[in-house]
Amino acid sequence: MNSEMNLLTQRIIELEKENSRLRQQHVEVTQGKELYLKIFEEFPALIWRSRLDKLCDYFNKTWLDFTGRTMEQEFGNGWTEGVHPDDFDLCLQTYVAAFDKRQPFMMEYRLKNKLGEYRWINDIGQPFYDLDNTFLGYIGSCYDITDNKNNERKLTELNATKDKFFKIIAHDLKTPFNAIIGYSELLTEQIKEKDYGKIGEISEIILHSSNRAMDLLMSLMTWAQLQSGILDNTPEDFDIIPLIEETTLLLNDFAKQKAILISNSGLPKIHVNANKEMISTVLRNLISNAIKFTQPEGKIIISVWDRQKELVVSVSDTGVGISENRIDTLFNISEGYSTQGTQNEKGSGLGLILCKEFINKNYGEIWVERTAAIGTTFCFSLPLSGDFNTIDH
Repeated sequence: MNSEMNLLTQRIIELEKENSRLRQQHVEVTQGKELYLKIFEEFPALIWRSRLDKLCDYFNKTWLDFTGRTMEQEFGNGWTEGVHPDDFDLCLQTYVAAFDKRQPFMMEYRLKNKLGEYRWINDIGQPFYDLDNTFLGYIGSCYDITDNKNNERKLTELNATKDKFFKIIAHDLKTPFNAIIGYSELLTEQIKEKDYGKIGEISEIILHSSNRAMDLLMSLMTWAQLQSGILDNTPEDFDIIPLIEETTLLLNDFAKQKAILISNSGLPKIHVNANKEMISTVLRNLISNAIKFTQPEGKIIISVWDRQKELVVSVSDTGVGISENRIDTLFNISEGYSTQGTQNEKGSGLGLILCKEFINKNYGEIWVERTAAIGTTFCFSLPLSGDFNTIDH
């Protein structure tokens, strides 16, 4: 009898020890779960957890701060209300397929933040298990990759633009270089034969073609500097009127060859805040284009006026005008389209593209305000300097 009692007592003691061990283990597991949830709360990633029924039962503070919603609102399938409608089906299919196979997954979708903006999210989900290897559900971490997405898109666009730009340059350089090579050979032959009758004419063609090639190469260099970020874009306060007058004077000989009058008299003194070299390039391109597409004895008018806290400069001509279907392609390099001037002057179509880039860099706009059979008006805006909120007319 005593032996049986001793065995029973010993068994009870062993069971109590086992129960004590299990209780301690349960406490440690509970504390561990609380600890990892506490760590997840302040983790910089957006953390979520789902149960065996595929519904989510936990979102960390970072997630809730991002969406601006409560745990109750996100609970279950509530979080899917923030997924972009165009991404919802693929997001759901990816999650369910991985869940059923107990496989990790990674997917990208747009999720609405607390400001109502859709941001691109990279969501990495992993199955998780209890200590006894029992499958409990999934846990996932999400990161905002919108900036990376935008950078990738910009890089793709930039590469496409670069390729187009180089194709335009390569194509347009053929003409002046062919002319230079061809007429140089002809010039060499005539000198050898002492036939000097057309040397002047040939030299003029070579000079014109050389200048044309140089203009194209300068456009290429300027564009490359702009895209690489090494082109100085520092703004300064300056009076734009002397710059307009200097540019007009520079191109006046070109205009006189076609008996074109450039009018810019009576312009008010006005200071803008912009990069002076860039604006000089814009003015030179717009006025050159106006001369190019204006018939002999035509007229070009340069005007300025204020629009709230901006200055607007317009260059109007009495030239051939622009067809309606060309307006939307003027500043688009993907079109790569150029037309000849009224005396067959050639261009690459790059001038207006550089103008748009330069004006955008200086926080302004450029547009075609009016087109007609008798002429065209190009306008661009620039921020006024702090001391000139209005123009003194």
